Amino acid sequence: MKSRIKPTPLLYALAFLVPALLLLVVYARLGLAPWGDNTILMSDMSSQYVEFFCALKHGDVFFSWSKALGTSYIGVFSYYVSSPLSLLTLLVPNEYMPMGLMFLTVLKVGLAGLTCCIFLRSYLRRSALFLPMLSTCYALCSYTAAYSLCIMWLDGLIWLPIILLGLERILAGRRPWLFFGSLVVCFVSTWYISYIIGIFCCVWLVYREWCEATGWKDLLRHVRSFLLSALAALGVTAWMWIPSLLSIFSGKLGDTTMDYSSLTNFPLWQLPSRLFSGQSAGLTNSALPYLFCGTVILMLALVFFFYPAISGRNKLAALAVLVVLVLSLWLSPLDKVWHLFQMPNWFPYRYSFVFSFFLVVLAGQVLAALPKSFTTWKLAPVVTLVLFCLTAWELGYNTQTTMLDIREVFHCQSYADYVSYYQENETLVEQAQDADTDFYRMGATYDRGDNSPLSFGYAGITHYSSIYNKQVNTFLKQLGFAQGWMWSVYYGSTPVTDSLLGIRYVLSDQEFPGYEEAGHSGSLTLWENPDALPLAYVSQGQVSTILPRGYTPFETQTYLLNQLTGSTQEVFSSIDLEVQESEGQITLRIHGTGSPVYAYLDQNGFTALSVDGEYRCSLTPYEEQRIHYLGTPAVGETLEVTIACNTTLSNLDWNALVQQLDQDALSDALSLLDNTQVDTVTNSRVSLQATADTSSTLVTTIPAEDGWTAYVDGKKVDTGVCWDTFLTVELTPGTHQVTFRYTSPGLTLGLGLGGITVVAFVGWLVWKRKKA
Repeated sequence: MKSRIKPTPLLYALAFLVPALLLLVVYARLGLAPWGDNTILMSDMSSQYVEFFCALKHGDVFFSWSKALGTSYIGVFSYYVSSPLSLLTLLVPNEYMPMGLMFLTVLKVGLAGLTCCIFLRSYLRRSALFLPMLSTCYALCSYTAAYSLCIMWLDGLIWLPIILLGLERILAGRRPWLFFGSLVVCFVSTWYISYIIGIFCCVWLVYREWCEATGWKDLLRHVRSFLLSALAALGVTAWMWIPSLLSIFSGKLGDTTMDYSSLTNFPLWQLPSRLFSGQSAGLTNSALPYLFCGTVILMLALVFFFYPAISGRNKLAALAVLVVLVLSLWLSPLDKVWHLFQMPNWFPYRYSFVFSFFLVVLAGQVLAALPKSFTTWKLAPVVTLVLFCLTAWELGYNTQTTMLDIREVFHCQSYADYVSYYQENETLVEQAQDADTDFYRMGATYDRGDNSPLSFGYAGITHYSSIYNKQVNTFLKQLGFAQGWMWSVYYGSTPVTDSLLGIRYVLSDQEFPGYEEAGHSGSLTLWENPDALPLAYVSQGQVSTILPRGYTPFETQTYLLNQLTGSTQEVFSSIDLEVQESEGQITLRIHGTGSPVYAYLDQNGFTALSVDGEYRCSLTPYEEQRIHYLGTPAVGETLEVTIACNTTLSNLDWNALVQQLDQDALSDALSLLDNTQVDTVTNSRVSLQATADTSSTLVTTIPAEDGWTAYVDGKKVDTGVCWDTFLTVELTPGTHQVTFRYTSPGLTLGLGLGGITVVAFVGWLVWKRKKA
């Protein structure tokens, strides 16, 4: 298998092209565009990632008004799209982004094969055809097939071999530049998987020192170089990961309620089956790990422990690594360590690719240790090529089977539907942007995913990611919006919430009473809210710092409005209705008054909603446990509402859950708050003029996150919080210029650490040069 020449370029080309082309063939067989109408838009790839890549064109990094009313964005940016490879999507029009992400996935898989081949060639000191075969097994392991939907994690597969190659150079007594540089790029590309790689680097260091029987002096030198390089890489990238961690701790990492219910994740006897092809495991937390990376790899890894040419010390060290990895998969506490001490929300065992990588390394050591008589055998290249082809077929088959199984569960979105949706929405968004150049928010009642504001670049409410603001989500839930754990959506709005939150435009295929039609595209209409308030307004009454619990959403909205206006006006009121309960359903007959009627339906027993015999929606998803607009029945008309139930529900106060809105009273109340002029709104600055007749509170709808500072007439002032959610500033009587500035929390510290690291590094270089 050893050629007389060193065909390194050919080996590297095969290492990249074979897994990339295999994946392309699989995508073509699955009918993905441009070979069909299917896409990779399944699960979180559909509801999150494709929108984040579209958002790259809008330039948000540290803050975005498109994320849940306007919150920190660095966590989303660094977790999902900070890879340098993501910049390639800037060349792809957003309406074609599903196809762009498919080709980006192919590119990343090919690069994973290339970097693995580079590592194996250096580590095994061989240039042979089996190298691209091994690297293809790594690049197309089951982890890739299943978790390619989480495209940002694939960067970890690319950089793991290069980082370990850099570590190997440290162990060989060479300089740590490759280790340091690859860590820096990996931190920037995917800091989450970098954490996993960091743990495995520690395991690899122990493994290699054990294999080499390193003396204490050399061991300490290696550990010192390893730690200093890692710390330097952390220092240089601190400007990103410190703000990112602070942002994430406000959301998922700050949620301490999640825990494992048992010591083990699964019966240990089930684990060996995961090493074979065609074993689908699912993506939920109850799924088993994806470990398959080729039958040839499994067989060679078993041979490794019985092959005489491999030392007993090496075998014992490798066995120890496998035991550590198996225990990590099996035992919940160890598994949690690999996941930043958190239970993952689906896609479990996110580190299982290192298991596949280690098996590939063991298989490579067996092939590298084959006797010279085999390597000089004339048929050796033919045997290797046949084995390579069989392995490639097996990997392609496993990838296709895994992806088909996942598609059976999640179903992919049609490419034609995505393009049509994007084009229709983009037309209306552009119409709104052309009509109004000042700051406003928008909502949509038919979002394809849960991050449409980010995708189209407008300020909005809807957002779903692991980096969420818990208080904003809680606030929106109390107002009657659809909200569940990590996500919140615009569904559940009323003219009260739209006006107070500055929702000036709504994209909808439904009627919006009291709103004006401002545009039309296909089946969609752009509605304009004439009473939408600006980003800040001077309160006419006393606003509380906390938002009382136990109110219905209608009571909560009235509470906010009355605090702002200093009145006791009831804009919502009960309406004359009849309730008829029967087995499996509740019927409401609502006698119209000419006012819009809304119902708050959040009971788990509700299953479906119909109005006047027309089916509206299912009530079982979280998205539908919210306020629903029922209609605007005229005086003398009766609205018949049917709510299907799967359980008996009694003692419900329908007079509190079904309310009508007094639109005239609402308009009068909102007119009292038209007392500011917003001049400038950017991702780092808000400037406005506000007039106060008396000592008053300037209430904003800017979420009160760390990083905001306020200035009144050029002087820095303290900020407050109202309703546990929004920034406020106290004003004296008169007209004032108010400015809010945003700096991402941790950015200054991160830049400082980066500067110190660079200075220390330069100083060390100068010292080394003088010493030499």
